[in-house]
Amino acid sequence: MRGDPLHTRLCDEYGCEVPIVAFAHTRDVIVSVCNAGGIGILGGTGMAVDELRANIRWIRERVGDKPFGVDLLVPASFVEGQFEDLEAMIPQGHRDFVEQIKGDLNLPEPKDEGQSWGNLLARSRDQLEVLFDEKVPIFASGLGSPAFIIERAHAQGMKVWGLVGLARQARRQVEADVDVIVAQGYDSGGHSGTIGTFTLVPEVIEIAKGSNSLVLAAGGVSTGRHLAAAVAMGAEGIWTGTIWLATNESATDMFLKQRLVDAQAEDAVQSRAMSGKPIRQLRSNYSDAWKQPDAPEALPMPLQGMLVDGLLAGIREAKLEDWMTTPAGQSVAGIHGIKPAAEVMYDLVEEAQEQFDNVLGEPVA
Repeated sequence: MRGDPLHTRLCDEYGCEVPIVAFAHTRDVIVSVCNAGGIGILGGTGMAVDELRANIRWIRERVGDKPFGVDLLVPASFVEGQFEDLEAMIPQGHRDFVEQIKGDLNLPEPKDEGQSWGNLLARSRDQLEVLFDEKVPIFASGLGSPAFIIERAHAQGMKVWGLVGLARQARRQVEADVDVIVAQGYDSGGHSGTIGTFTLVPEVIEIAKGSNSLVLAAGGVSTGRHLAAAVAMGAEGIWTGTIWLATNESATDMFLKQRLVDAQAEDAVQSRAMSGKPIRQLRSNYSDAWKQPDAPEALPMPLQGMLVDGLLAGIREAKLEDWMTTPAGQSVAGIHGIKPAAEVMYDLVEEAQEQFDNVLGEPVA
């Protein structure tokens, strides 16, 4: 009889039952994953400070002392300035292109544009204070190095995680004593880089060898086979995102959930048209529009987001399904139905154990 390969250092250090981390924007998903033995990380970037605080408290009431965290964006490459000055940097040609789309779609002005990209850094600083106030166990930096916050976080007992897409980013995070490095390959949904998961993950594991930093594999991860492969490579677990969009608990629109179920890997495309940085998302009329010959080049972050905030909000409010999209990775190919999050957790673990049984030829002790 062999030991359980799915009981990794992540389980020992964080108290989770299985080495599965779920990133989601819906608090209900976070609670379901935590209560099923994993670690839930709430995507908080788009939330106002009061909303983030309320969600953290809501989650804690339902998971108790189980580990959970919040993911925020603190990009290193970012055009800074006062909101009005940033607005003035947006070229008229780009404004005309967006207005043409609005006119073609007959879109009224949206009732709510949500949180603007223009004040992202200031909002992130305020959100971080909420994390400290609420003593959130884990802060994950989804974009940008978290080195600036590590000393303060560690003094409070907060763990700091960082997502990387390049080996040099991983080296800096090891040097900064980041607790967990998420090696996120090109396949991943949301902001993604250019290096494939099976190239990046072993490279980052080698870089982190002998340090205090654990490594999680991310990007294209949606099945138990992926979990088994990640652990076999030496990762301490997996970071997942796309697979939770189609769960019962997810707040994703039902028609988008069905599109995720129906999608193939090639339907998850990279585009800078949402934020100014590459975001892998479900292909839509919106992403296609920015690839047309007459489309301008996407602006750097945060200018692109500021430019299209109103357009995207209007598309959502009008429920223009062909134009609506969601960040999603190539792992959409592994989504075969709309299920409870706890069932997705069970399927991941069961399939991973089956893979180890097949390869090693003996059951778990």
